[in-house]
Formats: sequence, structure tokens, C-alpha cells
Amino acid sequence: MNKILVSLFLLAGLTCHAEADNAEIQRVKEKVITLTERVEHLTNENQLLKGSVSKIQDEVTVLQNQLTSVEAKSDSIDNVLMSGVSSNTELANSNHAVATEKIQVVETASQSNIHQLTVWGIWAIVALLIVAIVIYIVLHRGISKGTDAISSIRAAQGNLEEESVKLDTKLVEILDKQLSIERNQVKADASATQQVVTPDHSLALKVADEITRIEKNISRMDSSVKGYKPLVKAIERIKDNFKANGYEIITYLGQTYNEGMRINPEFVIDETLPEGTRTITSVSKPQVHFKGDLIQKASVTVSQNI
Repeated sequence: MNKILVSLFLLAGLTCHAEADNAEIQRVKEKVITLTERVEHLTNENQLLKGSVSKIQDEVTVLQNQLTSVEAKSDSIDNVLMSGVSSNTELANSNHAVATEKIQVVETASQSNIHQLTVWGIWAIVALLIVAIVIYIVLHRGISKGTDAISSIRAAQGNLEEESVKLDTKLVEILDKQLSIERNQVKADASATQQVVTPDHSLALKVADEITRIEKNISRMDSSVKGYKPLVKAIERIKDNFKANGYEIITYLGQTYNEGMRINPEFVIDETLPEGTRTITSVSKPQVHFKGDLIQKASVTVSQNI
């Protein structure tokens, strides 16, 4: 009987131990299944990543080829622009030489024919300025085709502005001489005839128009441009000479327009202005007085939003 009981106890112990082992084996199997699923998931993700990396490498190769093509085109554009800048610079230098020669001719002839000299001198200067502006426009259009040429174009623009300042300075000197010569001539004629000589305002009006044009041009320039300050001083001198001859210039630039002004207005629409605003934004001819009398009405552009 005792042997039977011992055998039963041993059998029960072995059964419990087997059940415990089976439970542990089941947990291990579950962990193995879980790890297997994770490995499969990671393997799939790895394959996807390999495909993405391959695709990115292909795109990088395409972009590198495109970059090489763009760099080649940029180098070609740079060569064309630099060639154009060199050609236009030579043209500007040639025009400067022609302008210098014409100015010398004008100065030589000024003593013999005041009015004829003034007309031809002004037209020569205006023509040269137009040529300079055309050159600048051509250069400016070429800039948009290549950002690497911006510094070269700016240098060319600075040279053109300097040339413009030189020409305007020379013109102001000529006009100042003209005014002085005409004033002395009027005094001499009055002294010789012992009568009051009626002045001819044609030269004075041309001088006033040129002063207005030059002031408009320099207002758009940087004060660091070579010759800028001497030109401003030259304009101040000729204005003083102008006043000494009894003339007064009024431009109205920047003033609010009203119907009572004795001017010739041209109206343009500007919706950027506050509603109901009328402002004089440009002057083509200034208003000129001689000893208090109006001898020329101003011709202006009025920007309005009404």
C-alpha cells in the first residue's frame, strides 16, 4: 500500500513538472512566432528602403546631369554677355570721343553765333544722351539672361551715368557762358543806343528747359557717381546767373495740383495714390518769370486718383 501511495505521489509530481515544461515551451514558441513576424516585417521594410534608395540615386543622377547641362548653358550665356558688354563699351568710348570733339567745335564757334551754337550744342548733347540711353537699354536687357553678368552691367551703367554727368556739366558751362555773353551784349547795345533794349528770351527759356531736364536726370542718380557734386554746383551757379539776369524758374514738382495754377497739365491715372489726390509728378517745361512777368507756362504731368 505504501508503495502504491509513493508511486502516485511521484506520478503526480512528474505530471505537474511536465505541465510546467509544456507551458514554458508554449511561451517560447509564442516569442519565436512574434520574433519571426518582426523579422519578416523588418525584412519587408528593408526591401522597401532599398527600392527608395535606388530611386533616389536614379533621381540624383538625373539632377546631376541636368545641373551639368545648366552649367554648360550658363557658361555659354556668360561668354555671349561678356562679348556684348565689351562691344558696347567700345561703342560708348567711341561716342565719348565724338562727343568731346563736337563740344570743342561748339566752344570755338560760340563767340561768333550765340543762338546757332546753343541750338546745335543742345541737339548734339541730346543725341549723344539718346545713344547712351539706347546702349544702357540693350545692356540692361542682356542682364536678364545671366545673373553672373550683373556686376559687369552695373559697371557699364555707372560709366554711362558718369558720361552723362560729364556731358551735362559741359552743357551747363556752355549755357552759363551764353548767358554771360548775351547779358553783356544787351548792356552794350543799350549803352550804344541810349535806349531800353527789349530782351530776347529764347536763350533763357532754352536754359530753363535744360536746367529742368538735368535736375530730373540727376535726381535719379546716386550721389556717389563721379562728377555728380560738381554738376550740382554748376547748376547752382547757372541758377544764380539766371536770377542775376532777372529770371525765375518754378517747376511745381511734387506739389498738389489745383485748378488755379497757370500751367499746362497732362493728367494720368495712378491708382496707387490716395483717393482724391492730384500730384505733379513730372515737369517737361518749367514756369519762367522775367522781372515778375510770366514768359513761359509750365508743362507738367499730374498723377491723379479721382
